[in-house]
Amino acid sequence: MKFAEHLSAHVTPEWTSQYIRYDDMKELLAQAVAKAQPFVDDSDNVLREQFFLRVDEHFFQYCEKEATKINTFFAEKLAEAIRRWETLQNEVDHLESSRRHASRRSEVSTTNTVAVNEQNDDTKSTKKNRRSVHSEERTIVAPLARVLPERLVEKTREKQTKRVQYRKRNDLKLAFSEFYLMLVLLQNYQTLNFTGFRKILKKHDKLFQTIRGEEWRKLHIDSAPFHTSKRVEQLINEVETKYTETLESGDRSRAMKRLRVPPLEEKQSPAVTFRVGVFVGMICLLVPAVIVLGTNLHDSQSTKPLAWRQALFLYRSTFLIVLHIILVGINVYGWSSSGVNHVLIFEIDPRNHLTYQQFLEIGTFLFVLWFLSFVGFILSSYFDFYPFIQPLGFVTTILLFLFNPTHTLYHHARFWFLKTLGRVICAPFYRVGFADFWLADQLTSLELLFFDIEYFFCFYIYDVGWWPIYSTSPTRGFFCYSWPQVVLQTILMVLPSWFRFAQCLRRYRDTKHKFPHLVNAGKYASGFFVIGTNAARRATAVYYIDYPTSNPFLYIWIITTFIGATYKLIWDFKMDWGFFDKNAGENKFLRDQIVYPSKFYYYAAIIEDTIFRYIWIINVFLQFRTRSAEYADVIGFIFGLVEIFRRFIWNYFRLENEHLNNCGEFRAVRDISIAPISTTIDYTTLEDMMDKEKGIKNRRQSKRHDLIEKINNQDIQEEKINKETFIINSLRKLSTDSNSKIEELNKNFNIEPSSTIPDESLDKRIFF
Repeated sequence: MKFAEHLSAHVTPEWTSQYIRYDDMKELLAQAVAKAQPFVDDSDNVLREQFFLRVDEHFFQYCEKEATKINTFFAEKLAEAIRRWETLQNEVDHLESSRRHASRRSEVSTTNTVAVNEQNDDTKSTKKNRRSVHSEERTIVAPLARVLPERLVEKTREKQTKRVQYRKRNDLKLAFSEFYLMLVLLQNYQTLNFTGFRKILKKHDKLFQTIRGEEWRKLHIDSAPFHTSKRVEQLINEVETKYTETLESGDRSRAMKRLRVPPLEEKQSPAVTFRVGVFVGMICLLVPAVIVLGTNLHDSQSTKPLAWRQALFLYRSTFLIVLHIILVGINVYGWSSSGVNHVLIFEIDPRNHLTYQQFLEIGTFLFVLWFLSFVGFILSSYFDFYPFIQPLGFVTTILLFLFNPTHTLYHHARFWFLKTLGRVICAPFYRVGFADFWLADQLTSLELLFFDIEYFFCFYIYDVGWWPIYSTSPTRGFFCYSWPQVVLQTILMVLPSWFRFAQCLRRYRDTKHKFPHLVNAGKYASGFFVIGTNAARRATAVYYIDYPTSNPFLYIWIITTFIGATYKLIWDFKMDWGFFDKNAGENKFLRDQIVYPSKFYYYAAIIEDTIFRYIWIINVFLQFRTRSAEYADVIGFIFGLVEIFRRFIWNYFRLENEHLNNCGEFRAVRDISIAPISTTIDYTTLEDMMDKEKGIKNRRQSKRHDLIEKINNQDIQEEKINKETFIINSLRKLSTDSNSKIEELNKNFNIEPSSTIPDESLDKRIFF
C-alpha cells in the first residue's frame, strides 16, 4: 500500500486538517519534476540544479509550515492530556480516601454496636438477680429499641455510600478508557506525521537527485517536539499502572482488556457476511413467492375473501420498522466510509458496538421472518386455519428479540437502545444527549406505527374471533369506535412530536438558550396542530360525505400542514444540515466544509427533502370522491415508506453537520466529566490571565477574580498547589514554544494559516 493511502486510511477523522498534507507535497514535487523536464532534454544540469534550488526554497518553507502546524497541535493536545491526567489522578486519590474513610467508619460502627451489646448484656445480668421476669423483658426490649434504629440507619447509609462509590468507580473506569484512547490516538498522530515527513523527503531526494531533503529532515524533523517527545508514552504507562493498581486490584490482564480499544475501523466477520448473504438470498426467493400467492389467491377454500385490508394494518408498521433497521445499517456504512465518527457522536462504547454488517444481519433476518409470516398468513387464510396468529406471532418474536435478557443476540446494543428509548419517553426528566434526540427524530418518521397501535389492540381484543375465524365480538371497547377512537389515535400519533418537544424544553432548561431550543420546540409544537386538525377533519368527514369541500377542518388542516412542512424544511436546511451558509465559498448553497465526495449528493438531497416534505399535498385530493379514495390506507403506507426514505437521507447530512462542528473542537474522544465543579481548576483561564495584572478573578462572581486567592481561602494543601503550579508552567512552556515558532515563521515567510480541508478518509485507526 502506498503511504498516501495508508495515511488517509489511518488518520483520526476529527484531526484530519492537522496532519501532514502529504498529497499536496507530493503533487508539488511532481509538478517541479515535470517543469524541469526541458532542462533534462537539453542536458543542462546547471540550469536544472538551479531550478531545483528555487523549488526547494518554496518546498522547504512549506515543509516548515507543516511542521510548525503539527508541533503546535501536538503541544495543545499534550497539554490537554496532562490536564486531564492530573484531574484523573486527583479523582482516583479522592475515591480511594473516601473508600478508606467509609471502611474505617464501618469498623467504628461495628465496634460501637458490639460495645453496646456487651453493655446491655452486663445490665441484663445485673438486673436479673434483682428484678422479676417481667422486669427482665422490659430491660431487654429497651436497649434493642435504641440499637436497632441506629443499626438500620447505619446500614442504609453504608448502602447509599456503596452505591455512590460504585457509580463513581464506573465513571472513573469509563473516563480512564476514554483518556487512554486519546493517548493512543495522539501517539498514532506522532508516528504517522513523522513517517509522512520521512517518506516525502526521501521521495524529494530521489526525484531531485540530492540529499538536501535528508539534511533538512535531520535538522528540523528529527529534533521536532512532536517526534522527540516521549511524554505520551510515559502517560500511557502511568495510566496502565494507575488503573491496574487502583481500579482493577492489580489484575493487569483485566485492566488492559478494559483500556485497550480495538481499531475503530469496522472489521468484518466472515460469519456475519455469510449470514447476511443467506438472508438476502432467502428474501430474493420469498418476495416472488408473496407476489405469486397474492395475485392468485383471492378467496379461501370456504369461498370467503382473504382479509387483505386487515393484513395491511397488521403488517405495514412492522415492515417499516425492519426496513428502517436496514437503512440505518446503510447509514452506518456511509458514515464509516466517509470518516464521520458516529461512534463518538452517539457516545457508543468503541469496544462494543454494531457494525453496518451486523445491522444488515439483524434487518435481513427480521425481513426473512416478516416474509415467512406473510406467506403463512396467505396460506392459512386460504386453508381457513387461524391466519391472524401469524402477524401476532411476528410482533411477539420482535418483542422477545428486543427484551431477551440473556447475553446473546447483541445484548449490549439492544439494551443501549432500550436505555436510550427510555430516556426519550421520559424526556423532561433526563438530560438530553445527541443519541436521545436522534432516536426521537427517527420516531417522528414512524408516526404510522403509533397510528396502527390502536388498531392492533382493538382488532385482537374485539374484532378477531378464533372460533370461527371471521366472527367478531358482539361488543367493542370504548376507544375502538366513533370519536373516542379518533381521540386515542390522535394522542398516540402526537407522542413522537411530544417527545421531541419535551426534549427541546429540557435542553432550554439546562442551557438557558432560547435559540435554538425554544424555536425548535415550536417546530414540533406545529406538529400538534397538524395532527389535531387532521383528526378533526377525519372525525367530521362523515357529515360532509356528499360535499367534502364544505368541511372547514379540511382547509384548516391544509394551512397548518403547509406551515408545519415549511417550518421543518427550513430547519432541515439551516440547522440540521447547516446548508445555505453565507461563508460557503465554492460550495454554493451548502457550507464551507463538506465530507461526502460529490456536491451532487447535497443538491439532490435538497430537492428530495423539498419534494418529500410537501408530498402530503397528494392526500388533499383523496378527500374528494375519486377512485383513489378506496386506496387511502395503501397510499398512507406509501407515505410512510417515503418518510422512512427521507429520514434515511436526512441522517447522512445531520451526522455530517454534527461531525464537522465537533471537528472545530478537535474532540476525538468523549470528555467524561467526573470531578466536582468546586475542585476543578480552570487551567485555560489561568494560562490566559496569569500575565495580566490582577487578571485572575473569582469564578463565582459575575466578573473574573483571582483563582489563586480562592484556592488559598479553601486551605488547599501546599503540596497540591506546587503540583498544579508545576503542571501549569509546563503547559505554558509548551504553548509558548509553539506560538513563538508560528510567529517567527509567519514573519519570515509571510505565510497565512492553512485552511481546514476535509479529508475523504476512512474511519480507520492503527494503534501502536
